[in-house]
Amino acid sequence: MLANREFESWFIAAAESVAGHSGLRLDLIAPPDPESIRGAKEWLRSHMLPGRTYSETIDQPSLASQFDLNSARRASSFDKMYREVERFCNLAATS
Repeated sequence: MLANREFESWFIAAAESVAGHSGLRLDLIAPPDPESIRGAKEWLRSHMLPGRTYSETIDQPSLASQFDLNSARRASSFDKMYREVERFCNLAATS
C-alpha cells in the first residue's frame, strides 16, 4: 500500500486541490496519468512560484493536509491504498 513511484505523485494526482499551497501555482491541473511521471518532486518544483523550491520535510506535511482524497484516487496506488483502508474499516465495523 505504498506510492507506486514517489509519494509526491499523489499530490500531482490531486493537483487542483493543492494549487496555491506551499508555493505551488494556482493554475495546477493534474496530468492524465500522474504515476507515469518520473521525478514527481521535480514536477512539483517546476510548478512552483518563482523563488520557491520543493522541500520534502517542509512541503509534504502541508500538502498532505490539503490534498483531496477523491482526486488523489487518480493515482492507482493511492486508489488501492484507499480501497484497502476502506475494506479494513468496514471489517472493523462489522466485527
